[in-house]
Amino acid sequence: MKMQRQQGFSLLEVLVAFAILAMSLGVLYQAFGGSLRNLSVSGNYTSAMIIAESKLSEVADRVPLRQGSEQGEEKGGFRWKVDVLPYEELEDMPRSFKPYHVHVRVTWGQGRSYALDTLRLSDK
Repeated sequence: MKMQRQQGFSLLEVLVAFAILAMSLGVLYQAFGGSLRNLSVSGNYTSAMIIAESKLSEVADRVPLRQGSEQGEEKGGFRWKVDVLPYEELEDMPRSFKPYHVHVRVTWGQGRSYALDTLRLSDK
């Protein structure tokens, strides 16, 4: 009588295969999780940019432009602040116009912020 050997995987081979699979899935999970976090941060920066540009546009529509500061909050936890300050560093400016430095900062979350700066001219 000949003994027939059974075909199949040993317990050790199955355990090694599961260990490799578990490590691979862990790496993939971290990669996808990081991508989702980056997507969320990118969306917040886009929202902050839109808010800052709209506040800058509102300031540009004011005639005449005046020195001062404003702040407020938008939905989604975005806080904004607009500062309008005289800009004295331009010496070749005609006397009929006054330059202003406009600074807009939008903050959200834990210390994230987005800022825009520009110069605007206003009638005296």
